[in-house]
Amino acid sequence: MGPMKFFASQLATSQALLEGVTLRVESGVIAEIKKGELAGAKQLSGVVIPGFVDVHCHGGGGHDLSTDPRGAEFHLRHGSTTLLASFISEPVASIKEKISRLELGRNLIGIHLEGPYLSHIHSGAHKKEYLLPPNLDDLEEYVASGKVCYMTIAPEVDGALEAISYLASNSVRMSIGHSAATSGVVKQAVANGASSVTHFYNAMRKDLDDQGCLAGYSLNQSSLFLELIIDGIHVPYSVMKEVIRRAPNRIIAVTDAAPFAGNPDGSYQLGELPVSVSGGVARLTSNGALAGSMLTMDKAFKNAMDSLELDLIQAVSLFSTNPARLLGQNTVGDIAVGKRANFLTFDEKWNLNEVFFEGELVS
Repeated sequence: MGPMKFFASQLATSQALLEGVTLRVESGVIAEIKKGELAGAKQLSGVVIPGFVDVHCHGGGGHDLSTDPRGAEFHLRHGSTTLLASFISEPVASIKEKISRLELGRNLIGIHLEGPYLSHIHSGAHKKEYLLPPNLDDLEEYVASGKVCYMTIAPEVDGALEAISYLASNSVRMSIGHSAATSGVVKQAVANGASSVTHFYNAMRKDLDDQGCLAGYSLNQSSLFLELIIDGIHVPYSVMKEVIRRAPNRIIAVTDAAPFAGNPDGSYQLGELPVSVSGGVARLTSNGALAGSMLTMDKAFKNAMDSLELDLIQAVSLFSTNPARLLGQNTVGDIAVGKRANFLTFDEKWNLNEVFFEGELVS
């Protein structure tokens, strides 16, 4: 395919809002950004922003991402041009088998293991029977797969601090979550290479001002990125505003979408656990705990723009640039020369119009 040109009357990067620019795309990569409209450029409607990067997503459209890449296609149509497949806790043998079978490609670039090395106190929608301490042989297999690039771990679990060191030094980004860790343990986890907190404010003590617990410590004095599920259900918007105010450059928007995201209310399964979805909220049938979200990234983005008073440049950082930085993915997460031509167009009410993946319109 030859070079393509796209004209945007308004385009937001993580650095600036640009007016009237042409993108020249070659082989799916942005080769030039030029002021003004070049002859033969395709007109892009509305506001253009970078494609979304979702580091925490279990599936969507009825497809479980741990077994079915069609979940990635579903989320691509909703703007997630870069995506990780998040696995919930299961027997380790089953996790390994799924890792070996899952085919990465297109927007699906890696695997996020959300467990099974989690706290029994904050297990959330993870089956307690499957939670266990890490074993080095298993960790070596995850690394050897070349597919696992992100992992959630509770650092207070036996052997977790050593696991964080080992995995972080083997290019697996380590996130603290489903945890009752005190600040001393969190501090050690950060020193060992932990770089983020999984769905901040969920599956942990919710005290933002207690520096002795994970939420308070990571919010107030740390370099950690903080994932936020922006549905107004997992975290109230008032709390999200406070979190963003205190950690403006460290927020990562995620969906934590369940495989049934995008489907109507009804009864579903998350792993082996029965889930009831009512009023667009997914909860475990057994105890009412939240069971992932019903979000897609475009819906989360609209929520953020409507309810969090973000400016567009800050929103781009939350939804694209920060998650790409967390993963060390230098070719995505922004609109710039040398990056992949992954970009989205939105109308004035922040509804998604079009998705472009490597310069091609996604239908």
